[in-house]
Amino acid sequence: MIHPRYYGIVFLYLILILTIIVASRLSNQTFRDIRQQQHNTAIAVGLTVILALWIGFRPSLYGYTFFGDSFLYNHQYNLLKNTYSAQGLLRDTSEWIWNNLISISAHTISIEYFFTIVSFGYFIFSFLACRTLTSNNVLVSLLFLMGSFSFYSYGVNGIRNGLACSIVLYVIALVANDNRRWYLALLLGYVAFNIHRSTVLPLAALVASVYAIKSFKHAYTIWILSIVISLVAGGAISNLFMSLGFDDRMTTYATGLDKQYTKTGFRWDFLIYSMMPILLGYYIVIKRGIQDRAYLILLNTYTLANAFWVMVIRANYSNRFAYLSWFMYPLVLAYPLLKLDIWGDEQGKYLKQIMLAHVGFTWFMETFYW
Repeated sequence: MIHPRYYGIVFLYLILILTIIVASRLSNQTFRDIRQQQHNTAIAVGLTVILALWIGFRPSLYGYTFFGDSFLYNHQYNLLKNTYSAQGLLRDTSEWIWNNLISISAHTISIEYFFTIVSFGYFIFSFLACRTLTSNNVLVSLLFLMGSFSFYSYGVNGIRNGLACSIVLYVIALVANDNRRWYLALLLGYVAFNIHRSTVLPLAALVASVYAIKSFKHAYTIWILSIVISLVAGGAISNLFMSLGFDDRMTTYATGLDKQYTKTGFRWDFLIYSMMPILLGYYIVIKRGIQDRAYLILLNTYTLANAFWVMVIRANYSNRFAYLSWFMYPLVLAYPLLKLDIWGDEQGKYLKQIMLAHVGFTWFMETFYW
């Protein structure tokens, strides 16, 4: 068995190696080659299942250092297992799907099987989102997703938020793909909200992108204004938001009631990271004039959700606010590179560079920054 200390390292280097191999094979391909070539979906399925099992059956008795909140969920699970009065142990009764899942599981299966169920949900909905948006290049988009900055963390640490946001990612894919399965999107959006209420933000951004803010110029303007507002009145905006009682956990993060977080203030590093899909979108949509309905929905949903985070960027646990847009980040990058004719005969070269820069950033952050 791999020691918990090395789980994140093994995951990171596996995705890094696979990304280098796949990116190298793409480097000399034209846009037409990329669109027509069928990258092996079977490999993507196998990778999804194997990693879901491996992450799901991780050791659960180790401290917060290795798997973050998994240790706390293990403690809660044991308490629920020994009592039928679970109300006091479940933090928020409005998130009834999650509460019932963990309560029923505690009385029927071991914590390892519970973690595996959650892990499969996290990985499979992520795979389905990639499959829906980039069916002939699902392995490439999946590597974008798994190689992103937050993917591993929300598979072992913020597992409830990770599961809910992976469901929302599939909802966004369904809506953007325009396959008329709106009833499934509504149902899954309801499920995600009742797993983690904070998903109301990306869901609201999705609705706005489909029905109100359809132009990227408008979404981009809102994002720029959010930076100005944050610099001028960020503290007041954060306090106003918290007074609305949107999410008690977020109130705790923003008001500093949880003192474990070490970095606060205006996070220029997070902002620079967040702007990369937006800058790419600016080049594609505004400079090049390339229009694609699915891409505009993806890009505008990400931009609007990220604009909200920018306005509360000074909050403690700012990265948890940021994740409400960051979980879309990989597909907002991958979709245009795989589906839109941006660079023609040189598309593969730029795709390789962006893939390597994307996973390289994750490698740098995990190795040197944190």
